[in-house]
Amino acid sequence: MVDQINIADVAKEGVVSAYLDLEFCNENTSRHNVPIAIGVSYRSGSREIGSYSSLIWCGDEYELWEEQLTRIGYDEKTLRDCGKPMEEVTEELLEAHKVYGPEVYISFGRQDEDLLMRFATKSLDKLEFYDALRFLPGRISMKYDISLERYAYICGIDFVHAFEPLADARALGDIVYGVLRGKADEGRRREVEAEYDKRMFVSQYKNKQQAYAYLLGLESLTPGQREKMKEYETYLEENRYKYLECGGAI
Repeated sequence: MVDQINIADVAKEGVVSAYLDLEFCNENTSRHNVPIAIGVSYRSGSREIGSYSSLIWCGDEYELWEEQLTRIGYDEKTLRDCGKPMEEVTEELLEAHKVYGPEVYISFGRQDEDLLMRFATKSLDKLEFYDALRFLPGRISMKYDISLERYAYICGIDFVHAFEPLADARALGDIVYGVLRGKADEGRRREVEAEYDKRMFVSQYKNKQQAYAYLLGLESLTPGQREKMKEYETYLEENRYKYLECGGAI
């Protein structure tokens, strides 16, 4: 992870940064991630000065999970026929790095960096990486890990996530620049936070429902279990109407 550059500098004209996104699919047996597409947007401040994108075919030794591929809009035949091997992708990334000279590669979470480094066929040590999630939540006072799409909404950016890496990389660039330039809308931020508050509450309520149902089904309870069951019962009753208002089902 890069520490040499102040993240605020990437919003300055003349500072070149690269926004990276990898699309991946789980391997059918191991469920390990395998890269299937990549997108990189090279920018000087807010201006895109170049881009790179490619489908990826890592080889027949990886049996991709067909259901997941279909769900995210890819198919194995297209990847096999049109995807480049990682050796070629690695070489092209290094060539693009020479052309554009970005000071940092910014991704949305560490997973893209880790996956790229794992599958690259040559050392990428000269590429400095930065996880945008290191600063985005704190910069806009967001207490949850929210999606790229919701960050775009907060910044007034028209973006719908469709598993297209270059589109995602460009959206990330717009978001980072927008947040650094103070373009995050406070009303929208509060709206998204309330949305996630509701999700967290519903999830918590469901978990307590399940725990209560489990204890209720036991033939005998320890004193500790009885106390816990009473706590669950009280919580579920006190929060029942709020849960229903949030769209939960009893």
